[in-house]
Amino acid sequence: MKRKLAFGTRPKKTGARKKYRIKTHKKRLIAAGYDEASLHKLNPHQLRQLLKKAARKKGPKPAKPAAKAKAKAKPRAKKAE
Repeated sequence: MKRKLAFGTRPKKTGARKKYRIKTHKKRLIAAGYDEASLHKLNPHQLRQLLKKAARKKGPKPAKPAAKAKAKAKPRAKKAE
């Protein structure tokens, strides 16, 4: 049975979750174009630094085009009496 955490305490970090995080970081970097062999040599801190760089390289998303403005009604010609 899981122990209930006291109010205000943080959960402990586990090795399995850390390995999973590192594995996903590597997958994301490979998808960004980095070489798998060079990533294998890096430590977790260096992987996070590369992820930050890859995110900056990607840049902000372009703004969506504004919705088309409603067409203004043309003024009517006055009828001649």
